[in-house]
Amino acid sequence: MKRGAGKRAFEILRKASKPLYWCDRCNVPLLTRVCGICGGEGRPVKLTPPADTRPALGLEHVQLWKLIESELDAGCPYPRRRIVLLNKVPYVDSADEVIVDGYVIGHRYYDLVRGSWRFKPVYYGVSAILKSKVGYYAVADVEILKRGFELHAEDLLEANLPRRGSEKFVAIGTTSGYEGVGVYTKRKRVRVLKSWKAKSFEWNAANPSWLDAVRANEARLAILEQEAVDFLKNVAGKYKLPPVVSFSGGKDSLVAFWLSQKAFGKVTLLFNDTGLELPETVDYVKRVAQSSGSELIVASAGDAFWRGLEVMGPPARDYRWCCKVAKLVPTAKAVRERFAGGALSIVGQRRAESASRARSPRVYRNKWLPDVVVAAPIHSWSALEVWLYIFKERLPVNPLYFKGFDRLGCWLCPAIEMGEAEAVREQHLELWAKWESYLRAFSEKAGLGEAWVKLGLWRWLAVPGDIKRVAQRFSGQEASIVSRGPRFSVETEDGEVRVELKGFSGALSPEDLAEALSSLGTVEVSEGGLKLNGAPVKVEGAGGVLRVSVRTAKRADDIARAVIRAAYCVGCGSCELWCPKGAVKVTGGRFRVDLAACAHCGMCNAVCPVAEYAVRAQVLEETLSSHRAKRVQAA
Repeated sequence: MKRGAGKRAFEILRKASKPLYWCDRCNVPLLTRVCGICGGEGRPVKLTPPADTRPALGLEHVQLWKLIESELDAGCPYPRRRIVLLNKVPYVDSADEVIVDGYVIGHRYYDLVRGSWRFKPVYYGVSAILKSKVGYYAVADVEILKRGFELHAEDLLEANLPRRGSEKFVAIGTTSGYEGVGVYTKRKRVRVLKSWKAKSFEWNAANPSWLDAVRANEARLAILEQEAVDFLKNVAGKYKLPPVVSFSGGKDSLVAFWLSQKAFGKVTLLFNDTGLELPETVDYVKRVAQSSGSELIVASAGDAFWRGLEVMGPPARDYRWCCKVAKLVPTAKAVRERFAGGALSIVGQRRAESASRARSPRVYRNKWLPDVVVAAPIHSWSALEVWLYIFKERLPVNPLYFKGFDRLGCWLCPAIEMGEAEAVREQHLELWAKWESYLRAFSEKAGLGEAWVKLGLWRWLAVPGDIKRVAQRFSGQEASIVSRGPRFSVETEDGEVRVELKGFSGALSPEDLAEALSSLGTVEVSEGGLKLNGAPVKVEGAGGVLRVSVRTAKRADDIARAVIRAAYCVGCGSCELWCPKGAVKVTGGRFRVDLAACAHCGMCNAVCPVAEYAVRAQVLEETLSSHRAKRVQAA
């Protein structure tokens, strides 16, 4: 992400933040300032925006304490509470602030180079180490402490230091009232990474449960529930469409489903099985539908992703062809078949999840589903509010949340962090091994090196700056620009458009090409060849290169998209779904066109994911290559 874009996203998420308080008497988090148990006033907890805290549950809770002890090479200096909060913070990869007794004690983060989780004590976590003398620490006789300072042996009054160069973190305190965190370098100095003015605090004696936290926040949860139910009833009354809950198997859609039942009684569930859902999620969705007696519509993508992968290569955050192929198309088909007159789609979308969702309205229409109104009843809820509501209502959650997962969905989504991928690897090694095997083969063929797989560089076409710097340290080389998808070129001369597909090893019959070009005009196929709007179409193929030339008034990029569709169709069905005349059908794994019914509108080209993302990837690649060449020249 560009620096300016990152700042804008941070500001948007800051505005989406909700305050969090802590009752020091009951030792529970509070959604509002007043505790529902003792009536006392809570202490504000300062967190990094959007302050979307969540509970550390199950395996994640157990592993956290083990990680702390492993990092400190000592017993845990913090009280082991049942209530521990995690708050996502910006970092190169997965990272959370760890909150115990309402105090941030450190950062749990995933070290990309090491390929493992780490814990860095900060703030109250550093204070606890200095106070207990448990773990690595150094007390210095200096007036001030700043980032980048190096403390020499003569500066230290007392210390327990790790092995030199081990990169283990050292809690730092000074006689002047500063604290910080640093590392012990190979030069026998403690280098300061971060510092602050020390603040006094005391651990709480109470160790409440999450049900105690629910009791403390019951009034707020009741208000949230009533507002969401009223919202759903009002939206349904306004649009008069049948409700359907988009049920992913995650916590947010579970709460949206429960609220929908309170608003309407039984509602239909729609589950998009992308073919990349973990088996626990698939089983869980079926159980919820069965236990609630709800109709379950499964929008199945089958093996669409894997078919698309052969043509498009690995998906990326800036190259998400997979979303259209495995999510949008099957979902749109299922909705059209079941709700011909439209539907009210109820989603578990929350604004704190991302800057784009923070900008999204609570009610909107999806341009790809024109007859569908989307409503987000928990749009303003925090993750903690969602979890406390789940505990309050005793809702059955997906078991993956207790196995180290925070985010559910496609297990190889390019939006995942490598820290999240660790949970997939630990629970389903066979799935991740399959994906990693593909990535290694792709990397080897393209000569990309180990960093491309290990650091997850496949997740971008344009690798962001912070990841580039990590890759540079890891391999000593700048991250490569990776070609993905069909390679093509387009030339126009004297009214003739020439499209060249490079690396095309398949066969393209005149009939297949004619059906694609019919999107642009009248086609004729005869023994004499193929014509588009009366002009001959020339097709040549040799040595893995396919050339199509046609004299036409149509735009060159329209011709290119049609040729790409003809050559690389993966049978996703997007063209069939959006053809206004019903002239396109997918049979035998590719599109077929009724030439007599075709209106030559070009809609099929516009909605084809293969054509769209092939063009997008090549434009981005050319732009990046141009920028790199200019940097080299400037140097």
